[in-house]
Amino acid sequence: MKVSLGRPKKVNNFLTTLNTTLIANRNLKMMEARAGEAIKKISTASSNKAAIDAYAKKME
Repeated sequence: MKVSLGRPKKVNNFLTTLNTTLIANRNLKMMEARAGEAIKKISTASSNKAAIDAYAKKME
């Protein structure tokens, strides 16, 4: 799963608008990778819980 912040240039344009420090492309790629891992863990846990809940409801 790949999660994108919307191209480094767009992110840095947004940061420029806010008058904040720009982020290097390499650092943005690392942030995207970490975000992708976190989203994958959360979605897996959510799917597992939904499956367990559906099974329990069906067995009632």
